[in-house]
Amino acid sequence: MRAIPKFLPLLLCLLPFAACESALLREGPAPAADTPAPVVRSTSDDPAEVLQAFVLAWNSEDFEVMYELIADRSRELYPQRSFIDKYTLAHSVIRFDGVEHSLLDVGYQGTTAIIDYEVVIDSPTFGRVADERRVMRMVDEGGWKIAWSPTDIIRGMSSRARLTERADFPPRANIYAADGSTLAEEDGLVYSLWAIQADMRSIDVCLDTLALVTRQSILTLRRLFVQYLDETFFQVAEIDSDQYERYQQLLATDCAIFPSDGIFNKVRSYRSRSYYGHGIATHVVGYMGSVPADELERWEALGYSGVDLIGRAGIELTYEQVLAGKPQRYLRIVEGGNTVIRELAGAVGEAPRSVSLTINRELQGIMAQAMADAVSYATPNWGVLSGGGALVALDVNSGELLAMVSYPGFDPHTFNPATEYNVLDTVTRLNSDVRNPFANKALAEQYTPGSVYKIVTALAAASEGLWDRERQFYCGHFWDGSRYGDSQAVRTDWRLLESPPREPAGIVTMAQALAASCNPFFYEMGALMYQASPDMQIGYARLLGLGAQTGIRGLGIEAAGDVAPPSEITAAINNAIGQGNVAVSVLQMAQLTATIANGGALWQPYVVSHIGDEGEPGYQLENEPAVVGELELDAEAIAIVQNGMCQVTTVRDLGTASFVFEDADYTLCGKTGTAETAANPHAWFVAYWPREEPQIAFAGVMTHSREGSEVVAPMIRRTLDDYLGEPRKAFPEWWQEPYIPVKTQAQALADLAASEN
Repeated sequence: MRAIPKFLPLLLCLLPFAACESALLREGPAPAADTPAPVVRSTSDDPAEVLQAFVLAWNSEDFEVMYELIADRSRELYPQRSFIDKYTLAHSVIRFDGVEHSLLDVGYQGTTAIIDYEVVIDSPTFGRVADERRVMRMVDEGGWKIAWSPTDIIRGMSSRARLTERADFPPRANIYAADGSTLAEEDGLVYSLWAIQADMRSIDVCLDTLALVTRQSILTLRRLFVQYLDETFFQVAEIDSDQYERYQQLLATDCAIFPSDGIFNKVRSYRSRSYYGHGIATHVVGYMGSVPADELERWEALGYSGVDLIGRAGIELTYEQVLAGKPQRYLRIVEGGNTVIRELAGAVGEAPRSVSLTINRELQGIMAQAMADAVSYATPNWGVLSGGGALVALDVNSGELLAMVSYPGFDPHTFNPATEYNVLDTVTRLNSDVRNPFANKALAEQYTPGSVYKIVTALAAASEGLWDRERQFYCGHFWDGSRYGDSQAVRTDWRLLESPPREPAGIVTMAQALAASCNPFFYEMGALMYQASPDMQIGYARLLGLGAQTGIRGLGIEAAGDVAPPSEITAAINNAIGQGNVAVSVLQMAQLTATIANGGALWQPYVVSHIGDEGEPGYQLENEPAVVGELELDAEAIAIVQNGMCQVTTVRDLGTASFVFEDADYTLCGKTGTAETAANPHAWFVAYWPREEPQIAFAGVMTHSREGSEVVAPMIRRTLDDYLGEPRKAFPEWWQEPYIPVKTQAQALADLAASEN
């Protein structure tokens, strides 16, 4: 007879646990379709031999052979399917890994044999579970057969008593930022904010304040408000205690949100897992939620139940068993109402351990606020059109992830059962948001880079000696690549796309071409590189980490990007300005920028520094700075690229972001990018700070918005102003004006042709 596979116990309980359990423990005849198996007569006249055969089959989980050894009356009460299910359920709870038995005594009462014996069940969770003082009854049916009942599985089991496991988790450990401040805190205070629009002195003023406090866009908040009448009492958001204390006065003044007695109290609180700054790093830290129904079996095998909370993303998920520890487990037989009939075994747990990240909490909060404020302020313009974006900051000299922001975000308390949110409505709204708030846009998505990719092209051209350092090039509005075999009749510089067109950049060196983001120069470099070697440009891109995952651990899915070799010269020319078969992630561009800043060391990005407390039991160093590759780049080529990036922010009229940073009291070097898409362009900006002895590399994108110098560069300016304690530069006033689309090359050429006719 074929043995039942050991994984069958799990397969039989794919249905919700409670339904499965109640069906398995049901006494009495089964439905007509579940007919008893044919009677098989035992030929043994020794009860001890029958017991030994039964335990041997049990040890190999051959339930069909076991069933052949039970008596006729037992078969009537427990058809084969019911019999097998009872063992299957018991094995799944105890995590059965074998059984041994010891015969103590055999006695006889007429045609009944009474066997006293003991068993020891092996369990990877509970060790060796001893079940003593067991009694098995057998009846003579032309050979001894077992008068079986559930107590023959574990002593004390019956139709009313079942085998259960309980896991007691200790309080979850915290997640810390680099300076030891909390990012996720157990048993923290969460404030639930409620409002009545009729109580507000100005709804618009309140919306501005709530956008600041919650980092939701004005448009998102307005959509929430219009769902309710002026006199309706409704929930606005939930925030942590630090955020509430910081903005308590503004909420009271601008939104009439303050604590009071009675059912219309607008500030309620509860204790739960709390996330600093209203989840300033939700896409990094993650959040907690209930065990998903389709994952219940897997989590039950780890000691969890359907009512437990687990990490659902980011560090909370990746380090779930570190943060939660291993629970103290109890194997019990209980009756209805969970009355404990018998304690069978226990398993010692492991203490939770905290997880410490490389995140700079201050920088993370400033960067998250800068991006959210920018989108809200630009709502009349590009803010309402954008699909969201991301900002990343890396330590130039170690690869430590200092900050990572993905916009739009979401409240990490949303999936906590303790929340006062209408979870169904909230999740429905988040899922219907075309900007996909759950995606980590800094890591899991990839985008056309546009002109920030010119860093790669310039480095390759300079390193390969295709263009001398001081050799000049005329940067006009047009470039004709027919002499190289370009299939595109004419290509334009971005200055022709402006309304009205800007004057050409004119005579430039290689560094100045990078500063001016001169398209014709980089078209030329793309063609020259393809002639020298079709894979030259792509080789440098890969050397700098593009086209492959960075390998950062703990944050979930990471996009690899795309740097496919060009199949012909037209594709190579497109690639040279980041508009061809090239796609990158924001983290990849931050890593590339750090490599340029430090002179050629490609550091491995990482976010988890250590587990536990140094000097304490369980301490574990997770990551430390590691160079993925010393690229040994040409020093002169690096200097050209660095010089060009520094001119981007400092040389008036030439540098594409000089108007953003020329009045700053600090220096940084950067590169703007505007990537054409089927809709509005992606805005890019990468930079390192400071110019001398760089410390931080930045990269950012805002999808379907405008030019990089107009959108992302001001966000980096706001970030550094606040981080360095400098006076804030105001966001551009034109962000408050109606949106004017950015022209594509085709549109610019069509407009030019129309003006000449």
